Amino acid sequence: MENCKFCNQELDEGKTVCPHCGRDNAQPETPAETPVEETPVKETPVEEAPVEEAAQPVKKATPGKIALAVGAVVVLVAVLVALILAGIQGNAPAEAPADTAPAATEETVPATVPPDGNPDDATAKGTYTVTGDEALAARETVVATIGDSQLTSGQLQAHYWSTVNSFLSSQQGYFLMMNGALDYSKPLDTQKSLMDENMTWQQSFLQQALSNWQTSVALAAEAEKANLEMSDEEREYLDNLETYLTTTAGSYGMTLEELLRANLGPGATLEDFAAYQELYSRGSGYYAQEVAKFVPTQEELKAFYDAHAEDYAAGGVEEDAKMVDVRHILVTVKGEEGAEEHTEEEWEACRTEAQFILDTWLDGAKTEDSFAALANEKSEDPGSNTGGGLYEKVMPGQMVEPFEDWCFDESRAYGDYGLVKTDYGYHVMFFVGSKPQWQYYAENDWRTDKINTFVQQLQSSYPMEVDYSKIVLGLLDSGEAAE
Repeated sequence: MENCKFCNQELDEGKTVCPHCGRDNAQPETPAETPVEETPVKETPVEEAPVEEAAQPVKKATPGKIALAVGAVVVLVAVLVALILAGIQGNAPAEAPADTAPAATEETVPATVPPDGNPDDATAKGTYTVTGDEALAARETVVATIGDSQLTSGQLQAHYWSTVNSFLSSQQGYFLMMNGALDYSKPLDTQKSLMDENMTWQQSFLQQALSNWQTSVALAAEAEKANLEMSDEEREYLDNLETYLTTTAGSYGMTLEELLRANLGPGATLEDFAAYQELYSRGSGYYAQEVAKFVPTQEELKAFYDAHAEDYAAGGVEEDAKMVDVRHILVTVKGEEGAEEHTEEEWEACRTEAQFILDTWLDGAKTEDSFAALANEKSEDPGSNTGGGLYEKVMPGQMVEPFEDWCFDESRAYGDYGLVKTDYGYHVMFFVGSKPQWQYYAENDWRTDKINTFVQQLQSSYPMEVDYSKIVLGLLDSGEAAE
């Protein structure tokens, strides 16, 4: 029995597509995309995969895109992604899985690089890991300042573990773990970081966490200058934070203290997490307002693409190729278990059911939203039936042929609908739109470049002073979360 080269799970005999991660082992491994606003590959069993032989498309990333991502974008992780605990949208805690949690038998371990007390390095220590008691004792110690704003050790713990959890749940973090470049089963202060070969992963994440705090302080200050206040929903959440977190903890069979310790380590308290959440909320509106202004003209986009044309070409981006967004509702063909072929009657029953679903939509509002709602209710595609049946950024070669033939028809326009038969059954289709492949990548990279510049300029107006000698980090107690 062979194992998947992407997730190391067992492959079905004679199959190249992994039933666990949905990736095709016959294809070469590709670089991950930027960590911002990305999610890990969803598990989609091949037997039920409705439209594509690799249930989750393997996305190409260009060298130019990666170069931008590895730069200043990583400092935005905590600002751009969901919060690590039950956030404003009611997210569940981002617990470390039992088989990937830090498994240090000693709480203080020797660091790989640089040596302790290296005077030529910005970080004063090779390792910041201490015992839980030491981390808690240092909780109120001020470790960084920006003007009158102070970052305590306890608050830093919240920023640090948020940064770690956010990165590990990103597509880039997933890719690095799957390829052995980051082993979360070992202490982070004993592994060299790919972000900076002169740092350990612990030091790299610490730098990002400090930069995140600096960005958050600057955003909050600018929001105050602009008289922007947090929303009523955010204020209500903060006012009832303890209640919300206690409820979340109970749903996981944990106490509030266990939940905080599992997500923030032993050196942070509810007060520290509340400070972290409030700082984020104070500046999030200003950030969203400013980033919304970054909309390129077609001339700017083409100029950006042309300037990086060699990078895009090397990454496999074709200027004439298209990417499409499409919604669908899958009705699988039913038959006798184990039968290799379906009867005409079984196929006709499948078509009739799909036509009934289409007619139901046509008799209603006939909007994209109503189609999405029907997909969530009726579709048998586990890869899209909780997302309104939506597949985005579909490129040629990712879906089965009849599905693609419909999607990539040159005459296709927004709102087109119909039925498509594939080996899986019948698909009720709704066309959302298309975009040149190069335009998608160039727009993402252009926007990322603008965000980087915006953040760097913002940070330069709010200089930060850090006392690395006072920083300590406790380990997450993942055992409590896993029980």
